[in-house]
Amino acid sequence: MNSTGAGSRGVIRRPLTTCRWVFAALSTWLAFAPALAQDDPMPRPQQLERDVQFWIRVYTQIDTNAGFLHDQYNLGVVYDTLHFALNTTPAERERQVDQAREGYVAALRRIADAGDAPLSADDQRTKDLWGADITPARLRSAIDDIRFQLGQADRFRAGLIRSGAWETHIAETLANLGLPAELAVLPHVESSFNPAAYSKVGAAGLWQFMRSTGRRYMRIDSAVDDRLDPFRSTEAAAQLLA
Repeated sequence: MNSTGAGSRGVIRRPLTTCRWVFAALSTWLAFAPALAQDDPMPRPQQLERDVQFWIRVYTQIDTNAGFLHDQYNLGVVYDTLHFALNTTPAERERQVDQAREGYVAALRRIADAGDAPLSADDQRTKDLWGADITPARLRSAIDDIRFQLGQADRFRAGLIRSGAWETHIAETLANLGLPAELAVLPHVESSFNPAAYSKVGAAGLWQFMRSTGRRYMRIDSAVDDRLDPFRSTEAAAQLLA
């Protein structure tokens, strides 16, 4: 199975590793909160809380016409929120992201070179994002770590609506194989519960099976591709996860 996200230059690429964990946690809470009120199936380590909060914002606060310009290693550092006009082309989005990124590259250089000298209001705000103990060396290293993350709130909402069509089948299939009920939310990450979803690397369907993996559990040939069948692919995913 495979997943993709918005990458550092406005194009589509694999999201940060923590995304899968936090989105599963968020989706689990939304889908199973009543049943899990007396139990915590997925404890949240304190050291991940900052990253958890970042991805919650991505999936609940901003849609695919906006995104965060942030440090890729310290997700607590969000430099800016970029908003795109409707129908903005991918090329224009990328241009705007690059322009904003270059502005913060220049700002980080100025701040690192300034030492204890006074800063402009904007540069001081940028420096304050890093906290009082930030060093010039760390700011210089951050120049290469500015990443753009596209919002996902609208896709998440649409996926929640679509998920109702297969919720019962997925739950029963997982239960029949003794798998944790929380795995039912993985298609939110894989495909936003879109059974016709294709990735650039060839993964397909609700569970984003690659052909090579899918053929171990389903029929995939020139006539039939069971990856696009949400019921059959769910059964295959459960077999893979068991």
